[in-house]
Amino acid sequence: MNSLIYTQNDFKNVVINLPTSKSISNRALILNALLNNEIILNELSSADDTQLMLSVLLNQSNEVNLENAGTCMRFLTAFFAIKENKNISLLCSERMKQRPIKGLVDALINLGADIKYLENINYPPLTIKGKKLKGNSINIDAAESSQYITALMQIAPFVENGITLNLTGKIASFDYIKMTALLMNKFGLSVLLTDNYIAIKEYQNEPIVSNFTIEKDWSSAAFWYLIAAINPTLSINLIGLSKTSIQGDNITFKVFEKLGVSTTETKDGLEILKEKNVTDFLTFDLMNAIDLAPALCVACAALNVNATISGLQNLKIKESNRLLAIVTELNKFGYSVSNSSDEIIIKQTNDIDYNQSVIINTYNDHRIAMAFAPLTMLFNQLNIDDIAVVSKSYPNYFNDLKLVGITAKNI
Repeated sequence: MNSLIYTQNDFKNVVINLPTSKSISNRALILNALLNNEIILNELSSADDTQLMLSVLLNQSNEVNLENAGTCMRFLTAFFAIKENKNISLLCSERMKQRPIKGLVDALINLGADIKYLENINYPPLTIKGKKLKGNSINIDAAESSQYITALMQIAPFVENGITLNLTGKIASFDYIKMTALLMNKFGLSVLLTDNYIAIKEYQNEPIVSNFTIEKDWSSAAFWYLIAAINPTLSINLIGLSKTSIQGDNITFKVFEKLGVSTTETKDGLEILKEKNVTDFLTFDLMNAIDLAPALCVACAALNVNATISGLQNLKIKESNRLLAIVTELNKFGYSVSNSSDEIIIKQTNDIDYNQSVIINTYNDHRIAMAFAPLTMLFNQLNIDDIAVVSKSYPNYFNDLKLVGITAKNI
């Protein structure tokens, strides 16, 4: 257990060097491996998920444990399905065993893949016998996970005749699919993307880039926007971050405009600070940016505004059941927060005791830990059960928090 202590420091201008994007890193690693590592990848993420992906791709093991890394499980399922004569078992944590993978496995089997469930049908762990697959047209429900779509897109150029994907249902996180398409096209892989149709040709040795540098991570930036929203004394400079990013989560700066946080481009990145008051009632649809939910929900509660955050139906199959985790932990502070199957509703309340000490359960979820830690700026003391979990995406987060006066101490 760690106790978070906040000390108001004299620094008003804070400089943050964000981690690079693990979403881009993991896609780039898979694509580069399929291209026989012809591209030099610069500034790969140091996050646990990316280091795990890199380790699996470099090693020749026939059995790997992917723990609770959803991106690794989905991307590597497709990757190994097309690795001829390679047999592998993809093991995982108990939480991953509760996260479905049926839509992806069914699509791969439709292409001729040999994949078996080791325990429960439709869920990891899996065993895969790699073989040559033949492409065709696939109908796939895009409502459950954009990572299923990305996994299929990444292998499509290396499948005979390529693949066309017809996306059915309400598409989850379309901007992540768009990011995959943009990245593939940068690497010389032909992708045609419309609103619900993706056509990818078989790879024909088109020219590719020789070097590629990973962008700074917009998903991590969301927690600094949260800090700016609740602490108007701070000017936060996010080095290397750009509004013109291929990441869908760059919508963060537009989302937090509604919470009064301005974003100004500088020669080094972006400067963010709280400049405006917040209106009494706010609505947000995070269908295309669901990873912003923890930071945004905490910000709305902390600012004591009425807010409805929708498009959250897939939160319950993340590293934790984030829908339940966000509501449960915010209610510990006395905030009035409830949920349905796809939205979180926050109501103003005047009964918050800012002198209380609160214990936060992170549910082994990096984004829950990062979202709740800034609340120690408002409350007397906040105790958090596991700060090490942030290594999954932002290993240096709690060191960076020291720059705004938040220190974690063992208790």
